[in-house]
Amino acid sequence: MGKLGKRGELIIPLSFLGGSIYLFYLATQFAIPVKFIQEVFGPDFFPKMLLGIVMIVSVKLIYDYVKGGGLSEFVKVEKPRNFWITLGFALIYIFLLEIVGFVVLTPIWVVAYMYLIGIRRWQWLVGATSILSAFVIIVFPVLMHTPMPRGVGIFRMISLLVY
Repeated sequence: MGKLGKRGELIIPLSFLGGSIYLFYLATQFAIPVKFIQEVFGPDFFPKMLLGIVMIVSVKLIYDYVKGGGLSEFVKVEKPRNFWITLGFALIYIFLLEIVGFVVLTPIWVVAYMYLIGIRRWQWLVGATSILSAFVIIVFPVLMHTPMPRGVGIFRMISLLVY
């Protein structure tokens, strides 16, 4: 592997670390309404949590690079088809979100996505979908008061029943 590949193993995590530090700083500047002062979860919680994870992983990658001299080879992706499935499903989700709504679309999306990437056991499909959907619905609209699309027509009525 050439020197460029070796440098890339350090440049990429350094870039992510610098970017996440800057974005974390921006997240601290969010104007928080008075009603969030008493609450643990405000509009800045989720971005700060994700950026904190990115910073930790970046530091770990930089540490591994410095300590071990970097990876000797890049790991080959086992199933490149899953990348295209993920990208396609993300675009479909974004397109349908306003029409179908967050509450209705999320469980359908999770089941379909898991099935297409190879998870076929119904226990896993039902269990993971239930847990993930409940978690996401509780965290975003309920705890963080994030307005999520409710859909139109009957989808809107279903969303209103949930939250």
